[in-house]
Amino acid sequence: MNIQITPELLHRIAQPYRSNLQKRDAQNTNIQALAPAMNCWFPAYSITTKLRVAHFLAQSCVETADFTAMTEYPARGGKEYEPDTRAGQRVGNHYPGDGPKYIGRGLLHLTGRDNYQKLSRKLDENLVEYPERVSSDYSLAVRTACEFWDSKGLNSYADLDDFDTITYRINGGDNGKEHREQALRRIKKILLL
Repeated sequence: MNIQITPELLHRIAQPYRSNLQKRDAQNTNIQALAPAMNCWFPAYSITTKLRVAHFLAQSCVETADFTAMTEYPARGGKEYEPDTRAGQRVGNHYPGDGPKYIGRGLLHLTGRDNYQKLSRKLDENLVEYPERVSSDYSLAVRTACEFWDSKGLNSYADLDDFDTITYRINGGDNGKEHREQALRRIKKILLL
């Protein structure tokens, strides 16, 4: 049984922005466009149970700053991902300028030249030449996240309700762990888990 993702559901998971009109408007725009894209792609990746949806949405909510930003805000403008850094080598950046060019985009922040190349081939999309499409095309933002989720075997960890492993495989550490836990609690309450 597929769970219908609605803008109302996404709004209930995300922290609302009442005083920051720019963030509120971005959040509203993103949420309206993300819901149909999620309904399109979740079934293709078997993200269809309450636990799978809950974990995916909780992680996505935090990665996108409560659905306000489809592109990460790197601390050093992406220079922390340059090929001469450990982070840059880990995500497969090879050339000067790759760091800022291949910053995290989409729901689960596709990052690094190698990852953009891999998904370019798999999805038959030119994401290497046009990486910004991952953040500007909502269908691609969701689909690349679903591909990443699938490649890391995260449905099986969601079935076990293994929050820590999912967080580590998405983020590589404990970044935003408390916010992720809060988002997961909110979505579980909504889905009656």
